[in-house]
This record gives sequence, structure tokens and C-alpha cells, in this order.
Amino acid sequence: MKRFQLLFLLLALPMALQAADLINTLVVQTKNGTQHRFVLISEKPQITFEGTNLVVTCTKAEASATFALADVARFVYEKEEPTGINELTTPDAAVSFEGGMLVISQIKNGETVCVYSADGRLQQTLKAYRSGSFRLSLASLPSGVYLVKTGTLTYKITKR
Repeated sequence: MKRFQLLFLLLALPMALQAADLINTLVVQTKNGTQHRFVLISEKPQITFEGTNLVVTCTKAEASATFALADVARFVYEKEEPTGINELTTPDAAVSFEGGMLVISQIKNGETVCVYSADGRLQQTLKAYRSGSFRLSLASLPSGVYLVKTGTLTYKITKR
């Protein structure tokens, strides 16, 4: 009986040690199959729903993201190993606001950028005919909250 218990402990110990190394993550999977991962312990993601969007707010603003609910297939919590490379992807377009201009960087050739008002009306559209960075003037738009959709991501900006 003691041999059986010792054998069981020797077999169970590696599994217990491996399980202790797993980290909790929030995974948002879009309908096109892209998975966005947020580490619970370091990024502390909070999920909220704003209108027709799922918003993940993290302690670091650059880790936060907004997803159109129509594009979200599911979001779940998973345990993962903290080491290794899960997926290599090219970065999605990044949006910033500088001096009245909307700056869209890392945009891909042929990608469309749409600016919507808070009530969902299309305000402006930009189609990239080459990869790189583009500036889009928002001078004709009144102050307010706007949604900028690039590829699979949606950003919320405020024009003051």
C-alpha cells in the first residue's frame, strides 16, 4: 500500500508543479478567428459593454481594446503557460489624435478606416492605397465622441 501511495505521489507531483505555473488570461475571439489575450495579473482587464461594443480596459491604456459586439465570437477565461510564443501576428493599425488630426499608423494596403459619430452615423472614410501612416483631418467634425474602425479593431476617441 505504501508503494502505491509513493508511486501516486511521484506521478502526481510533476502535474501539480506544472499546474502551478499556469496564468489566468482573458481571451476575446473575433468571428474572423483572431484571438486577443489579456493577462489578468498584470493587465487587470475589466470588461464593460458600451452601446454595441465590448470594451476591455486595462491598467496600461495601450493594452486596452474595443470590439464591436457583432465581430465578437466569444470571450472566455483560460489558464495558459506564461512562456513561449502563442501566436505571431502583424500589429493592427494604431490610432492617435494629434493637433486636430487623426493619425492612423501601421495601416495595411487596401484597408478602410471609418469614423462614426456616437450615434453610429458614418462621418468619414479613408481607404489606404499603400501601407504606412495616414493623417485624417477632423476639423469639419464638432466636438464629441467618435468611433474609429480599422480592420478588426474599433477605437473610441474624443475630440475636444
